[in-house]
Amino acid sequence: MTVERIINRLLEFFSRLYYRQWGRWELMAIAIAASVILILMVRAHLKVAANDRRLRERSPIVGVGMAEPGRRH
Repeated sequence: MTVERIINRLLEFFSRLYYRQWGRWELMAIAIAASVILILMVRAHLKVAANDRRLRERSPIVGVGMAEPGRRH
């Protein structure tokens, strides 16, 4: 299978999706799926930020606490 054939198949697939009349339930399913993915990404980001904050608080290195972005010198 050549790259050109793969690209042609993808273009055919997306053109069928583009020119197709979407039902209301299909648009709703796409919106729900996008919302779930967005929520999962935000939760993952918040978890990483919380872990980073917790590690900064417990760090035995004195300079880590002094180098925080919001801290005044």
